[in-house]
Amino acid sequence: MRKPRILLVNPPIWNVYAPHLAVPLLAAVMRRHGWQVSSLDLSIEQTDWLLSGEGLTALLPKAERRQGEMRDGERRAHEETLAVFGDTIARIDSARATLKSRSVLTDPAAFTDAATVVRNGLGCVSASFPGLSFDLRGNFSCFSHRRSDSVLDAARSADRNVYGWALENRPIPELEASDLAVVGISVSADTQLIAALTVARHVKRARPDVHVVMGGNLTTRMVSRWQEEHPFFQYVDSFVSYEGEDALPALCDRITGADDRPVPGLLERDGRGGLLRTPAAMVDVSDLPTPDFDGLPLDRYFAPGPVLPLQASRSCAWDCAFCSIPFASNKFRIRRPDQVVHDMATLAGRHGTDTFMFVDEIMTLTSLRGVSRELINGGHELFWYGETRFSKGLDDELAGALRRSGCRRLDLGLESYNQRVLDLMRKGTKVADIEPSLDALLSNKVPVHLFCMTGFPGETEEEAVRTQEFAAQALRRSADEYDVPYSTAANGPFILDVLSPVGERPDLFGVELIPPGAGEDLAFDLDYTVAEGLTQEDAARLTSSGPGASAGAAFHRGTWIGDAEEWSFLWAMAEAELPARRGATPAAPRPELHPGTLVRLADEVHARTPGAGQDILLHVPSGDALLTVLPEWHPLLDGQPHTVADLLGNAPAARTAATTLIRLSAHRALEVTAAGTSGERPPLWYTAQPHDVVESRPDGSCLLTSPETSRQVRVSAAGRLIWLLTADGASTAELATRTRLPEQRLVPLLNELTGHNVLASACFHPALLGGSVPAGAARHSG
Repeated sequence: MRKPRILLVNPPIWNVYAPHLAVPLLAAVMRRHGWQVSSLDLSIEQTDWLLSGEGLTALLPKAERRQGEMRDGERRAHEETLAVFGDTIARIDSARATLKSRSVLTDPAAFTDAATVVRNGLGCVSASFPGLSFDLRGNFSCFSHRRSDSVLDAARSADRNVYGWALENRPIPELEASDLAVVGISVSADTQLIAALTVARHVKRARPDVHVVMGGNLTTRMVSRWQEEHPFFQYVDSFVSYEGEDALPALCDRITGADDRPVPGLLERDGRGGLLRTPAAMVDVSDLPTPDFDGLPLDRYFAPGPVLPLQASRSCAWDCAFCSIPFASNKFRIRRPDQVVHDMATLAGRHGTDTFMFVDEIMTLTSLRGVSRELINGGHELFWYGETRFSKGLDDELAGALRRSGCRRLDLGLESYNQRVLDLMRKGTKVADIEPSLDALLSNKVPVHLFCMTGFPGETEEEAVRTQEFAAQALRRSADEYDVPYSTAANGPFILDVLSPVGERPDLFGVELIPPGAGEDLAFDLDYTVAEGLTQEDAARLTSSGPGASAGAAFHRGTWIGDAEEWSFLWAMAEAELPARRGATPAAPRPELHPGTLVRLADEVHARTPGAGQDILLHVPSGDALLTVLPEWHPLLDGQPHTVADLLGNAPAARTAATTLIRLSAHRALEVTAAGTSGERPPLWYTAQPHDVVESRPDGSCLLTSPETSRQVRVSAAGRLIWLLTADGASTAELATRTRLPEQRLVPLLNELTGHNVLASACFHPALLGGSVPAGAARHSG
């Protein structure tokens, strides 16, 4: 007799670039035990739909309605996002298709364009729900995953909870299966908790007869605190701590009456308000089947591949003071290299992929040597990456084997480039081994990623800066000295996990914990004070994004998917040119503006007028620019051609209007149809767009950031002066006089600033500017 069906769910938000391993592992185990299995990765299913033309079209009315709910300080950012909605809806499906095609790896311009559209789409989703930051990482909202009552409020709210709204619009079809008996929800991180409870409630409303069980790393951490029946039991029948490969088959057999053997790690109600716990057991990882990805939408992840996850080991062999991984993952165990490579070869043949990611907490030297040896000896042409630590054994011989075996990225926990701090962390690494390991890897063309941490208790600012400078130097050497441009680094502040050694014995580290806020029963990270060294605030300051990071429109500050590790790995595998974070907008041709010259708004430009008499917002997709123009430019919105004379004549100040006209032209927001000539007049130079000075240096140079495009450019002292002098237009002769620069310096500088879209130029008929041009304009050629 055929066994019933189990539905295994990975809730959002986890990884949208590749599948999570938990569901495929459990699917393989359950199929081995004869169960019918349906696998559902809601993390990609919901994200892929929300970031689609259909999903965003459904969201637009919600976003429009929210405009009336905005406080004054929020309204502008919301209007900026609404201005980009139309273009995003029109282009999002094509952008997603581009990102999922392997050809994009060798087309950096196509990637930048597609990633920009997806980034804007994330802003559109965020604007549709109160407090939501839909960033593919935390997706934080007006609900808190640190409070059980807030999590339950979210689960019940389809209007304010993005996951609930998505389920209302796209229910889970697998719940209609008549043989469905169990739904298993894997919760690895707190970023998934609200979605997990939302899914559990959705299941119980549709199928109250189905048993819902929740497991995963976060579940283990969460239920370890419970002393009595928790409110989450409203929607979840049982919880499993630690590993699920032995527990889930036993639970399913017990539910169906096939067997009543103990279920390792099971937590259930005792019927009297208390809890029943069964001790956990350790899984034999050498007996695990090949992960089964059947049923998962491998063509929908936001990176070509698919890049499939695997494990060469489980848990971690070390006990770093900042980490809680050993708490929820049992003892460290390693799989035989031949088993690992067998899984890789099997999955490559089954799914037509050649790219893999090892999701081990740490790949030991034993695993690295064994896996690379098996891949080389077997003649496999597969590519992979994983994470390890600096050590003396990470030498040239091993690095060479890694490269030959297909390793194209190795993540390394640098944490600090100070032996004293590493010792405080109980890291177990030596500073003396760091540079030799890096040199070995980079000389063998294995890119690295450096994890850095700022603010571990007792660390000084001098030590933190030393680490930052070392990481920056390592990336420069990677690109310049070793011709490996794919290395990356990330630096974040120390987070105090209550289940880490620091959290459990703060007194040993000179730390005093600050209790969580009222009702924060699910808080696993806490604020703290230190007896000496960097404070939390110091760590946040030292790891901030730097000057100008928050410039630009609201949507410009969204997630850049090119930062994902999967993309860095894929570009390294393809030995591809790295894409720019901003699309290159070539300088617009110099317009010849005559009174009869016709201009109209370019077809691609999307306009939004928040209200009568308010500034107009123009989104120009070609440069992803958001321009603000005065209400007097409203006639352009009719889509018809207008003469320059009419536009300037209706403006209160002709010169100010001329500056706006040049700005629109520089952004390619206008289509210009020539009519006559400007009378052979030399050009006038204008600022192409407003810029903010966000960083000045003693030599007079500065960093200019555009609030219209968020692009940054560093200009010299002379360039800065020219930028200031061209605010209302200036001729080359005027600039030569006022800057005292010789022509051989001035003209190249003007061209350079134009190339960076700091300046733009135009030739005006004198009648357009009150019958005259600035002094000297008629005598000096540009």
